[in-house]
Amino acid sequence: MRIKRYIFFSILLMLLLGGFVYSQIDRVYTLEIFGVPITLPVAMWVVIPMFIMFLASFFHMAYYSFINFMVLKRYKKDYDTLIKSFAQAILKEPKEHQYKTNEAKNLGRVSDKSHIVPQDFKIDIKDERLKKPLEYLKDITNGIYVEIEGFVLSSTNPILVKNYENRLKKEPTFSGVILKNCSQYPQELCQKALEVYISFSDMSKIKEYAKVFTFPTLLILIEHYKNQEAHLHYQDILYILQESRMKMSEKDYLALAKACKTVLAPDERLKLFEHLKDKDEKSEGAYVYTLLDLEMIEKAKEYLETTHEDELLNYKAYLELKDCGKNYPLEMFAQ
Repeated sequence: MRIKRYIFFSILLMLLLGGFVYSQIDRVYTLEIFGVPITLPVAMWVVIPMFIMFLASFFHMAYYSFINFMVLKRYKKDYDTLIKSFAQAILKEPKEHQYKTNEAKNLGRVSDKSHIVPQDFKIDIKDERLKKPLEYLKDITNGIYVEIEGFVLSSTNPILVKNYENRLKKEPTFSGVILKNCSQYPQELCQKALEVYISFSDMSKIKEYAKVFTFPTLLILIEHYKNQEAHLHYQDILYILQESRMKMSEKDYLALAKACKTVLAPDERLKLFEHLKDKDEKSEGAYVYTLLDLEMIEKAKEYLETTHEDELLNYKAYLELKDCGKNYPLEMFAQ
């Protein structure tokens, strides 16, 4: 029973009963309490015990109502915290929270350390605090860039990274923002931003992010300049290799030599690999390949004579066959 109704009906009952007794017994009665005589109408002596009982029951109910209120408040606070925990789990940004009740702790221990992956997004949910992150996740998964509000995601969060990838497609100039703060983001996102940046920027600005380059990105840069009016210089490639401190294998150097064939002028190709062979012996094969591709046969022979007998055997075999009048495609030996 609600306390307000209880008070109302209790007072009403005392008034009715007191009024009825007073109408039947219009007399007074004296009662001595602790030596003090108290004279009151009989109706009052009937109502006083009821009033005392009313006060006692009222404070009893008020006490337990307060206890229940505090318990419900704890459950409500835990519910709100669980909603927050589930929302963060949906956006793959789980965090530990404090819970008041054991029931919430049992759920929170799981949601605070989990990623929630919906099987589909046809979820009928009314609470905006869960509906909003689900909508964010749906749009981002479908390749749409969204402004995430109300949630702070770390720079390595996969949802944030995917959202930024979506933004790169919509807004290529955003790649510059990522590249300026590349140390904060995963390497994969930085490489995608660099690929986008290469597509619209000039070499002087691209070289500002030379440290971000990987070998696959360098090949993308070279490929980009195949159809450009602007000229790619061998010094640009050397600068990127030096600044990025790439660790390249023999196959990487050979792939670079092949990629440069349609981009660099013959003399620049030669200068590039003459420089590289002096810096890294793993580029010797690419240097010889460049010489042979430029038909600089005598120079290739002279260089091969300076190598050990068991080195660069494929190119030595190519030249021996050529001396025998058998011409095979150079690419057969450049593997």
